[in-house]
Amino acid sequence: MRLFSILLLSALTLTATAQNYTISGKTNEKAEGKKMYLIDQATMSCVDSCAVANGAFNFAGTLNGEALYDVAMGKNTRNKVSVFLAPGANVNVDFSARPPYATDGGGLNDKLGAMMNDVAVAAQAVNAKVQQLREAGASPTEVAEAVAPAVEGVYNIYRNYMEANKDNMLGAYIMNMVADEFYPTLGEFDTAMSNVKYAGSLASVRAKREALLSADATQAGKMFKDFGGLTVDGAPSKLSDYVGKGKYVLVDFWASWCGPCKGEIPNLVELQSKFGGDKFTVLGVNVWDEEAKFKAALTAEGITYPQIFIPRDNKDDATAMYGIRGIPQIILFAPDGTIVKRDLRGEAMKALVEEKLK
Repeated sequence: MRLFSILLLSALTLTATAQNYTISGKTNEKAEGKKMYLIDQATMSCVDSCAVANGAFNFAGTLNGEALYDVAMGKNTRNKVSVFLAPGANVNVDFSARPPYATDGGGLNDKLGAMMNDVAVAAQAVNAKVQQLREAGASPTEVAEAVAPAVEGVYNIYRNYMEANKDNMLGAYIMNMVADEFYPTLGEFDTAMSNVKYAGSLASVRAKREALLSADATQAGKMFKDFGGLTVDGAPSKLSDYVGKGKYVLVDFWASWCGPCKGEIPNLVELQSKFGGDKFTVLGVNVWDEEAKFKAALTAEGITYPQIFIPRDNKDDATAMYGIRGIPQIILFAPDGTIVKRDLRGEAMKALVEEKLK
């Protein structure tokens, strides 16, 4: 999994700006006449636009302090470059390259580019080693063990650049990039970066870190964490009304608007119909939803197993407590309240429930 992360991260690029700035760019012939947009990442608002002419585009303006912008080819596109702007910055963006990149004569954009180049070189070496081992007939486990030191070396590149830039926007940006890998130790950088003006990245990385730490604290073998909500009838209800009461409980965090959630409901209905009773029950926990739509979905989807509805203003943030960043999240709890397994889906979920109930 980390190998894929390296490849994805090595494809990213950035840049810098502040009070007086210019951004000059070039594109390929396919972009002629297209609109370029300058997007403020802090507010996600468009602050300027221009058209590509003769393979080039230009932005100029003034800023009070540092900023992080996206230079985007079209408003709703992934074809963009993040640009750091600082007082007096002159940034060049090359959209004719793949991936596109930005330079600024030794500023944060160049430092980011240097880091991404270092990562790309190291990742290429890792991938070559992986290919060599696979061709030699090594198993996936053997491959992972053999390249583990080299993979760690790739992530040390991120660590070193983050440490060297922990008092500026680049450090915050890198923190955001690698939060999923480094979240247990990101706290050591948090205080040092409290004054960084690119607060959006810090807020994002803090949220990621808290979610990942919560997910760690609710992995298999851990005791359940209690939270409260409402029954379908509006009465107070808690997870502990069901979990830790001597039966297996399959808890489904879902919402009425979530397509994948709806895809799992027939499996949950089947399990409840087949095994529901003194030893097992399914429990739905409706999150990030509207009460009326939640109740309508119960009828539309044929849901008969018990539910806890979590209002948006509920102080017991069940998803934060379990480090849930996406739904459905289905968790099986043992009769004593310990977590058996998270991230359950489909046939594997049904097989696990049957195995535990034998």
